[in-house]
Amino acid sequence: DGRTSHALFYPPANPEARGPEGEHPPLVVMIHGGPTSAARNVLALGKQFWTSRGFAVVDVNYGGSTGYGRPYRDLLQGRWGIVDVEDAVAAADHLAVEGHVDPDHLAIRGGSAGGYTTLAALCFHQVFKAGASHYGVADLSALAADTHKFESRYLDGLVGRYPEDKATYDQRSPINHTD
Repeated sequence: DGRTSHALFYPPANPEARGPEGEHPPLVVMIHGGPTSAARNVLALGKQFWTSRGFAVVDVNYGGSTGYGRPYRDLLQGRWGIVDVEDAVAAADHLAVEGHVDPDHLAIRGGSAGGYTTLAALCFHQVFKAGASHYGVADLSALAADTHKFESRYLDGLVGRYPEDKATYDQRSPINHTD
């Protein structure tokens, strides 16, 4: 929708290995947990694993991530499962259009809240060929009904009030859109 989002891009980096001539590398889109946390530009062996094996990596700081000011973090309010997914898709599309990665070899991965974004991207968009959700949220209603006390009202701001907005929870839950 024209907004700016942020990401950290890591091209493949292995001086002893190169992909086939004339081909672009596959891409792994990484989604941080949180969901209002952020990816940081620090040593991360998980990213190095992929880049040393010929994959490009993009670590997406979608709207709602911390570190870019309150208006940016507030983009996720009421729109978890929308803004984060759109920004992950846009990052992959942008890198493919710019010729940095192969558009036919795009994967996405994340854990916890990032796993939810991964599942939502796979269910609601046709961009990614593969994904890995590590302990991700598949059912927002189940999370709202059975979360720990510390986060018991956290989803009110990210999705809507539960159970009043249960229809929104169900609409955005990947478990309800699998085949």
